[in-house]
Amino acid sequence: MSFPIFFIHPMKCGGSTVISFFDLNKGNDQFTSFAWDQQGWGNCRAKLLETQVGGHQSYGIHRVIKHPVNYCAILRDPLARQISHYWYAANGKNGEVTRGVSVSTPEALAQQGVLSLDEWVSESLGGRNLFVQMLSGEPAVNEASLAVAKIHLREQIGTVGVCEDMSEFLLRLCGSTGMRLPFYFEANRTKDAPKGKARISEAARQKFIADNSLDYELFRDANRIIEAYAKEPGGGFSNALELVRVIQSEINQLENPHVYSSWVFGFDSAFLSRVHEVIRRFDLAPIDAYLEFAQSHRRAPADLFDGFVDTVNDGRVSGWAVNLSRPERQVPLEVRVGAQIVATGCSGEPRPDVASAGYPSAHSGFSIALPNGIPDGFRVTIANSTESLHNAGTWRQGWHCE
Repeated sequence: MSFPIFFIHPMKCGGSTVISFFDLNKGNDQFTSFAWDQQGWGNCRAKLLETQVGGHQSYGIHRVIKHPVNYCAILRDPLARQISHYWYAANGKNGEVTRGVSVSTPEALAQQGVLSLDEWVSESLGGRNLFVQMLSGEPAVNEASLAVAKIHLREQIGTVGVCEDMSEFLLRLCGSTGMRLPFYFEANRTKDAPKGKARISEAARQKFIADNSLDYELFRDANRIIEAYAKEPGGGFSNALELVRVIQSEINQLENPHVYSSWVFGFDSAFLSRVHEVIRRFDLAPIDAYLEFAQSHRRAPADLFDGFVDTVNDGRVSGWAVNLSRPERQVPLEVRVGAQIVATGCSGEPRPDVASAGYPSAHSGFSIALPNGIPDGFRVTIANSTESLHNAGTWRQGWHCE
């Protein structure tokens, strides 16, 4: 079963370049941005379901749009990303600011020259442990959310890459999605950014590394996953990647009008045509052979859920839960005190109000009996999943205590 592709993109991790890949494969202006659309997320949802490609939000968008998605994500060395964000902000976001794009207070101060690079880096003003926050989908960043983000990388995010090797990521993304052209053109490179090693103090560097230790651990885990990809037998991946790099080097020779332009304002169709002309000069048989192999060995995506705990009264906990990926299935649930499972149940009771709200099941309700003497605090979780129910924090009988 195929679901829309949703790109989790931490800022300054090659997002505009990845979107050029989507435009090459799907056509100009097909990518649905959940960050820039002025007509609201209802409009974004409709466009995503039509074009099948979108992104620019954290993990968990499936709950907002009430529809499963095929997640992919790209990361970058955390310090390199932070430095890139500073120069991008100081540059006025390559002209986006003068065209009305919003800025944060630190970005405005960087543009005004009030904030130094050292201050930006030492205080992590471009986001602290941003990777963990976005890939866990949890607002609080801690060791527990890091563990969730790692599980998502391995189970819920179909393709993970690093922008230090864009070709490898895009070839894998084609293999997991059915797209055929693992190529890009560079976009939104920061104008006049210092080349080579950025000048920051050792104190600022070390403070940043300490403050973003969770992101560094997640970045290392992503690289371990990528290394494991390379050891997978069969499929001719190395031959395909070699050809991708040859073709990409030819694309890179084109005079690129978008190298300092954000995709927000669209890519020129004439330039997309020129890129396609370069690709057509090559025999793509090694790439096609790998993609055929990858598609035949593609793993089934993990199920995605949504749900809510409504009440805890008279010795029962009640609410609703939906398997968005396979709504015909009941959702197994667990009541936990810490790591201990103290009760189990599943959805399946009539909840026409949930279906009326746009969810794909009218039998999503649950009511689970609680054992006598249950301690003062328990959680309702979806069995064998990192997915949790909204407001499924710590409860006491009749009271939500989170």
